[in-house]
Amino acid sequence: MPSSRTITGFICLALISAPIIIAPFQLKQSLAFVHDLENRAPNTYPELTSLSDIADSQWWTSVSNAFEDRVPFRKQMITLDKKINPGRSGDHISRKVERGIIDGDNTWLFFRKSVTTDLGTLTDSTNALSTIEHFISTQEFDADLFLVVAPNKVTIYPEMLTPESTNTFAQTKPQRDLIQDWFAEPGYPYRVDIWTPMRERKSAHPELVYEPAGSHFNSHGAMVMAEQIINAIDSSLYDPNQIIEEWTRTDIPDIAKVTGDWDIKETNTRLQIHRPGIKIVELWDNETQIQNPDFLTINTTTKYGRKRVKNQSQTETLVPGKTLIMYDSFIEHYLFPTLAQYFEEVEFVHLGTTNALEFQDSLNAYDRVIFETAERHFVPRSIDFFSIVDPSSNNATQPE
Repeated sequence: MPSSRTITGFICLALISAPIIIAPFQLKQSLAFVHDLENRAPNTYPELTSLSDIADSQWWTSVSNAFEDRVPFRKQMITLDKKINPGRSGDHISRKVERGIIDGDNTWLFFRKSVTTDLGTLTDSTNALSTIEHFISTQEFDADLFLVVAPNKVTIYPEMLTPESTNTFAQTKPQRDLIQDWFAEPGYPYRVDIWTPMRERKSAHPELVYEPAGSHFNSHGAMVMAEQIINAIDSSLYDPNQIIEEWTRTDIPDIAKVTGDWDIKETNTRLQIHRPGIKIVELWDNETQIQNPDFLTINTTTKYGRKRVKNQSQTETLVPGKTLIMYDSFIEHYLFPTLAQYFEEVEFVHLGTTNALEFQDSLNAYDRVIFETAERHFVPRSIDFFSIVDPSSNNATQPE
């Protein structure tokens, strides 16, 4: 009998200890799930700078988001939530996602914040634009600056929302119109309008320009943004006849992964520009030089890492000097090989790895700086990066 109790005790101890032993490994897997499958950097825990932070609801939201990304068995918990949540048959299929319409073979999914709060209030959007304008009008810098916003899918395909979501989305129209009209205003070459050509491409061609169940454009949309970026610098360089197919494959889109809808799959073809006569003579992945790179090698470098490319050309014109491209996931997942081929020397820096001080210093260290951000991050990042920083204070804030 004592032996039996001992064995039972060992079994109980093993059951109690297993989650503790497994947790560190599952933490790594959960972060990898966020990083690789949800196509984003995991949320970081916010710093506790003062006791007043404890009373700040935004601080606690940041804590909650960081904790959620690190919960062990994240993928399994998402799957379980999908099975037990009775509200998933309607529009609000999760706390973060709303279901749009089902159009043929495509199920449209939208991040809820893109329908509701991405741009904040009208005052928030006005403040973001005023911050940029004040910076540009008062600060002297040497670089040519270009601002690029990758539109939210919902601003290009609002007709794919359900009626309920459409009514909610309509409440954000003043903010959206303000920002889009600001970028489309003529006479400001640093404002690169992507919304207008994206809608024109959507109207003129049968192919979709965004992933229905994903959070990004597809390669057709990516080529629209690439063309507008290059044309803003030199309209003679972009040639759509140089587009090639990199691959075609079927994947689960990232929003479907967030909701655990593993049965939703989309087939996409990855497109890139391949400029004949352009040769990469140096490719640096962070501090490591890559040997013998071709134009697609940059796709295999560290995710969210810093990349430096030097090119030589036998036939094509290269943009001279040093270019810095500050980017987020819209360039990360789609456009490294395409954009890298147009510049004599170009460096890519992810916005999540830099800050306002480095950005503002770069405006005197490079010949041109391209600042690209998703529409969903435009308001906070504009305020973060374009608020004037005193270099001696080193108080630049880290972006989300």
